[in-house]
Order: sequence, then structure tokens, then C-alpha cells
Amino acid sequence: MTAEEFEAAFHGLELPSEIELGPGAVIKDVSLFLQKELTILKTSNHSRVQEPVVYRLNQVLEIIKAKAL
Repeated sequence: MTAEEFEAAFHGLELPSEIELGPGAVIKDVSLFLQKELTILKTSNHSRVQEPVVYRLNQVLEIIKAKAL
């Protein structure tokens, strides 16, 4: 997904205040995390930087959608 596609996917979703991605990996400010990760995705031209960002954004999106069900 591109940064714009992620922005569209997150648009209108109710963001929790924090999310646990895994043991010991807690995002304390989800909206700030998304803002920073999307900025990295928009400005980086290297796949070695983009791949982990896309992975984390997908994880957050899946967690949010699963909680909404």
C-alpha cells in the first residue's frame, strides 16, 4: 500500500489511545505514530526503510479493524 492508500484506510476509523503490537511493543499515542510512519513512507525512497513501516501500519490497521468487529 502507498501512504495515500493507508491514509484512506485509516480515515474515519476510531483510533484507540494505545495499541500493543506484540509483547513489549506498545504504541502509546496511535495518532502520532500514524502521522510519523506515514511521513516516513511518503519521504523515503528505499525499500529497506519502507518495508518495516508498511508492516507496522498493516499490523495497526488489522488490530483496529479486529477491535471494531
